[in-house]
Amino acid sequence: MKLRILGAFALVLAATSHAQAGDRTAAAAIFFRDVTKSTCGFKMTPESALKAATTLGMSDPISEPSLSAVVAICGEVKKGNKSKTIVIQVPDNRKVLRKVMIERAKWWQA
Repeated sequence: MKLRILGAFALVLAATSHAQAGDRTAAAAIFFRDVTKSTCGFKMTPESALKAATTLGMSDPISEPSLSAVVAICGEVKKGNKSKTIVIQVPDNRKVLRKVMIERAKWWQA
């Protein structure tokens, strides 16, 4: 009986910590999207911001992967890239170079 209670308690703790980690990634994605929009005027879709945040391992809004991704996106925008998608290559939180495709938002999505 005690083992079942301990197992249920461990399951609740694991689910709670997993939900908090997802919330941190979502918050970092929202911050990443807003900073990119205000810095260089690139409006990305929320789905691509979340995908980039999970791919690069963004858990904090101000971290190395998010800042280097913003710099890479702004560099592509300043080059005059007007395409539907922008492909950037930046290091993630473990310093592994990742390729991320970011979609430009339509006028009604921004």
